[in-house]
Amino acid sequence: MLKKFIASLGLCSVALSMTLPAFAATGDVVSNDSVPPTPVISGPSDIAVGRTLVLDASASVGMGENVTYRWYRDTLPQPISRTVEAVYTPERAGITLIRLVISGTIDGEVVEAEIQKAITVYERKIVLIADNSIPADKLKIHKDTAGDAGVFLRILQPEIVGTPLGTEEALVKMIKDQLTALNGAEVIVLWSEGITGLQALMRAVEEDTERMQSIKNQSIVLITDRSLQTLGRTARGPFSVLRPKQILVTRRASINPLISSESTEQFIEELEKRDIDHLIVDASTTGLRPWNLLSSLVNYMLTHGVSSQTVILLLMLPVIAMILAFLKQVIGVTTFGLYTPSIVALSFLALGWPIGLVFLLFILTTGYATRSFMRRWRLLYVPKVAIIITVVSITLLLLLGLGTLFNIVLARDTIFVLLIMSTLAESFLNVKTEEGLYSAVLGTGETILAALLCVFIVQWPWLQSLVLAYPELILFTIAVDAVLGRWTGLRLVEYFRFREVFKNLQEE
Repeated sequence: MLKKFIASLGLCSVALSMTLPAFAATGDVVSNDSVPPTPVISGPSDIAVGRTLVLDASASVGMGENVTYRWYRDTLPQPISRTVEAVYTPERAGITLIRLVISGTIDGEVVEAEIQKAITVYERKIVLIADNSIPADKLKIHKDTAGDAGVFLRILQPEIVGTPLGTEEALVKMIKDQLTALNGAEVIVLWSEGITGLQALMRAVEEDTERMQSIKNQSIVLITDRSLQTLGRTARGPFSVLRPKQILVTRRASINPLISSESTEQFIEELEKRDIDHLIVDASTTGLRPWNLLSSLVNYMLTHGVSSQTVILLLMLPVIAMILAFLKQVIGVTTFGLYTPSIVALSFLALGWPIGLVFLLFILTTGYATRSFMRRWRLLYVPKVAIIITVVSITLLLLLGLGTLFNIVLARDTIFVLLIMSTLAESFLNVKTEEGLYSAVLGTGETILAALLCVFIVQWPWLQSLVLAYPELILFTIAVDAVLGRWTGLRLVEYFRFREVFKNLQEE
């Protein structure tokens, strides 16, 4: 029965016995005294057994004068309160239905309105925060399993976001809007890519002193498919801020043992019995050591408001530059220098390569069309580029507006990424002027392909987790770049380009 009760969480129905028109006969808006009677119940939607529940009806509007309140619980005929507040202490788990009936006098007539609110009463509560990569049907299965076990599993999942950069922001906003959902939870489960969920939780509660204090009595379980060691190392920074009992990094197979266990200690024992990988991050595993200074700096940034996605982009830039240096020096790929493809690759990482590629093609097309249109004006180079940038900016504005029609919501920092991406248009026009359209198109194509290859490599989840956990590894890119700098052999494409020459030399 508890499963059915929990499935009905959020049930709230309003039955009004009388409604008043919102407009007068003349069509003018009437005063607030004629607002339709709207009862409102404010208060938590779940409560632990034995804890006192306080519900408030002061937010109700449109009830007129001589207002009276009657609070009912379940099917009991006698009201539990006749004031604006209702105080109730549940003694058993399940769903308690609270019904509020408000009466008032409007224009000499007695009106009555009522509202119902379902309150989940639990003995044990777990909060599961998941990002959009987790299927909703899978979360529902876990919720049903918890209901069968008599555990209240509260699931929080944000709306679908448009870009990778927006995932953490969406989680932060959702947690801030539903902070009361964390009340009474024995364990907070975070199921997301990397430490995105953990950092979102930290950012959402770090300014709430009361919430930070309550998390110290809670345990956090981090669900991941990545390396436990690298993720556990990265989780040390958020741990030093949140200071929970412990952060347990483990696999998705641990959710059912968590539900069936009566305590965190029993949960850990169950993981060991079932041989499920897990790693505990607590006060004994954190600390500053001489060989992890860069890791400490990254953790400091993560714990002081810098997004993990932003840190990943910064750490991946040396890797991208190293890959591009290899492509140019060893393979012989022709790109617009090293800076432009690096920026394009970062833009694709931030926006997602399909959206980023669409924006880039629009930027190039707009820039080329604008330059062709202005050819008859015979303008100097710098003013001409200024006009092209203006037109490109207007095009980006129109594209962003068009994206909202298809529910494509980009992160708030996206505009800076797009403006940086527009630098490729200037490089394209410069090559077009000096070497012709064919060379410009070829250079643009190779630049985009090189950027896409970089994106494909640096998007590997294990690589991002490894670099985020061990940022000292990016120092090895300097050594690789130094080796590439001493490369004196022919590039790979030159073997194909001069294959006829090599063939003649071999014949001689």
